[in-house]
Amino acid sequence: MAVRIKISRKNKKTFIKESQNTIGADINEIMTAYFLVDEDWSRISNRDECISKLEERKEQTSEEEFEMQVGRARAMAEETLAWANQNNFDGTPVMAWWTARPGELSRAVGKDVDSGKNPTDILLKFSEDESFLGISAKSTKSAGDIGFKNPGLGTVSRDLNIDLGSYVKQTTVNTVQELGLPNAAKARKYFIRENPEIQEKTRAIGATILNNLRNTLYEHMITLDQDELRAYLTSAWMNADGVYPYYVKVTGRGKRYPYSATVQDVINNEKFKTFSAEDIELSKVGVNSIGVLAGGKKIMKIRFKFESEPLASSMKLSGDPW
Repeated sequence: MAVRIKISRKNKKTFIKESQNTIGADINEIMTAYFLVDEDWSRISNRDECISKLEERKEQTSEEEFEMQVGRARAMAEETLAWANQNNFDGTPVMAWWTARPGELSRAVGKDVDSGKNPTDILLKFSEDESFLGISAKSTKSAGDIGFKNPGLGTVSRDLNIDLGSYVKQTTVNTVQELGLPNAAKARKYFIRENPEIQEKTRAIGATILNNLRNTLYEHMITLDQDELRAYLTSAWMNADGVYPYYVKVTGRGKRYPYSATVQDVINNEKFKTFSAEDIELSKVGVNSIGVLAGGKKIMKIRFKFESEPLASSMKLSGDPW
């Protein structure tokens, strides 16, 4: 069955109010679920929500972007099914769930699931028993790997019982006062981008913030023994600590047809096996990253970054391939 979504574009301006990454991701995830169940909306448990959100998202983006996300989604579904059928998940899913809404993953599997530790975007059920497989979906124009985890400062601070946020907050307050910047972040972002000489200063200060945060986190992490460090990285960054339901990372790529996709098993892969068996080392990488090595092999990087404009947007960390 072909996807038929009738869209009016009379309200096209609304797309600027929301992150284009979020809009594109929603389209990609919903369409991947749709292709995974043989283009049968009746096999998507929360289909009404999916169809409604897909209509909304199509109105909020360009036709080119929509078609690109659909193309990647088709490739992602094909590669997911190929991997599943080679790994004891037979046939095509009998049911799928788009798990973007809070609590949806827990409702689908019938037990509590910590969504902070399980990044499943699409849940598949392959038989009438509890044969579940989660899909953590990523979509990119790039041919290379992309970040796989984006916790906030608060999450990392709570996990390690350290305070990273106070330094950022105080430095931002000081900078606003010293440079006469607007107090509201949105107005401050606009002001900075309209004044290149100010932007040069705020970006330099932002780079110093990133470097100091990296150093603070590094100094704390090297105090952990091997068991503590491995447990923290496994749970907080790799999402591979007693994960239920089991999930794989599926990345769709390309700007035009033919699109491609790759599937990565989060546990049964060489990097994780090396990480689990060998001594872990940490190193400072660049000005804002911590490199994680095991047995001398690069495993991942932890990178500090501003969401968009330094000193005028939120701060996050990113788990990146290395």
